[in-house]
Amino acid sequence: MASRVVKGGHALTEYLNASKAAEPLWGDVQKHVLDRASQPSGRRLDVLHPSEMVKTDWCHRAAFHRLRLNAEAPGRGRSSFTRENIFEEGHRTHEKWQNWFSQMGRLAGNWKCRLCGTEFWNDTTPAECHECEAPRSCLTYAEVPLNADPLRIGGKADGYSPRDGALIEIKTLGLGSLRYERPEFLERYMVETESFGKVPDLTRLWRDFRRPLPTAVRQTQLYMYLGRHFEDLEIDRTVFFYDFKSTQETKSFSVIYDEAFSEPLIDAAAAIVDCVAADTAPYCNLNGRSGCPSCLEFKERK
Repeated sequence: MASRVVKGGHALTEYLNASKAAEPLWGDVQKHVLDRASQPSGRRLDVLHPSEMVKTDWCHRAAFHRLRLNAEAPGRGRSSFTRENIFEEGHRTHEKWQNWFSQMGRLAGNWKCRLCGTEFWNDTTPAECHECEAPRSCLTYAEVPLNADPLRIGGKADGYSPRDGALIEIKTLGLGSLRYERPEFLERYMVETESFGKVPDLTRLWRDFRRPLPTAVRQTQLYMYLGRHFEDLEIDRTVFFYDFKSTQETKSFSVIYDEAFSEPLIDAAAAIVDCVAADTAPYCNLNGRSGCPSCLEFKERK
């Protein structure tokens, strides 16, 4: 059997740290998770992802290079056990809510048969596979595809309820999310303690959390645009379900569709696709001719 090769840098450091764990089983499970994270994720590199497009630091030039090369920039895709643990917890939360909506008959989207591999659309929970007639127990919810092929945009929403005319987005809220997206909000609820210094007042923080995080709102506006214009879905809003990690409490919010929000992003995607077709890189929209950290990560290839 060929031995596994671990690349240097961040991934190697994480792997070696796991090897030094005092409890062998703890070290082994960390190495197992990092091993899996080092394998190809299956994430498409030939499309623009809405989750990237809505970020304030989205670089059009970096997007051009990734589409043209069908590859991430060198150094991208680094992981850690904590990061993979967060992702896995997010997947479990998605499955929980999707199962509940499916049981209610309120979940439309793609379903995948684990027996024959067929993926098909259904407006509610199917009783069996459309292809091989395998029972419901063999089917996995594959979410809601949102693609704009002419613009090379591809993404997925967490769910869709035709009865409610709404996309569904499932989120977990932790202190890390607030620290990154709304640090001023988090700071408002930090209190000084004798034993632990400044800590967040979780009760008051959760009480006053009254709207989805900004990036999530921008992303769902783009999802709704794609759903209405390219997937022929009847959508007028997105319903968010936020699970608070600290207490397992939940809040729900609705965001009404606003077409004007997504138009600049659609225009940018069209311009990037034109540049790829012409094999001419656009200027960096964040830092002009000099470029930003994202596009400078790519090596120019003639």
